[in-house]
Amino acid sequence: MVCNPEYESGLNSVLITDLNKIEGVEVSKAEHFSDSRGQFVKFEPNKFLKAALTTVATSINPLAGTIRGIHLQVEPYAEEKIVTCSQGSTFEVIIDLRPNSATFGKISTFELSQENCLQVYLPKGIAHGFQTLTPQTIVQYCLTSQYSPEFSYSIDPLSNLGISWPLKEVSISERDAKGVSLSFAAQKYSESLSR
Repeated sequence: MVCNPEYESGLNSVLITDLNKIEGVEVSKAEHFSDSRGQFVKFEPNKFLKAALTTVATSINPLAGTIRGIHLQVEPYAEEKIVTCSQGSTFEVIIDLRPNSATFGKISTFELSQENCLQVYLPKGIAHGFQTLTPQTIVQYCLTSQYSPEFSYSIDPLSNLGISWPLKEVSISERDAKGVSLSFAAQKYSESLSR
């Protein structure tokens, strides 16, 4: 991972403004130290997570254009997430599906990359997906719940959500391509809160 303290992306200015559209989402720059041997990057998930960290996951993506998501888990397996890109870069998409949130239904897009060294905290009820912008992109997650297929939904990222995916050549799983509608996922999340 090569963090560049002077990194300024065309998306970086959009990042802070756009992320503020979603209530409860937080962004911070990871601590990083450089010397002749390379870099040491430190992430501190417990600065953000309200629940205990249960899982750390890594997504390794050999191709540019790979779309993963837009994923959501509902209660009792709804999860907080911290997402960072440790190699390459991603176009990130988040959607607020929390029924009592002031930003319910809002969609936000931004860039994570090995150069900007940003980590993003996503509270429960925020659906998340991304498209890799470069080959060999690695995304890391800190999660507060284990994966539960029965309580997991994928929203069709190529449906009429108004998302302008930057790369037109895509690689996507069958599950994600046949994902549910945004309204169905929002309904399932809302219903899970009353169980």
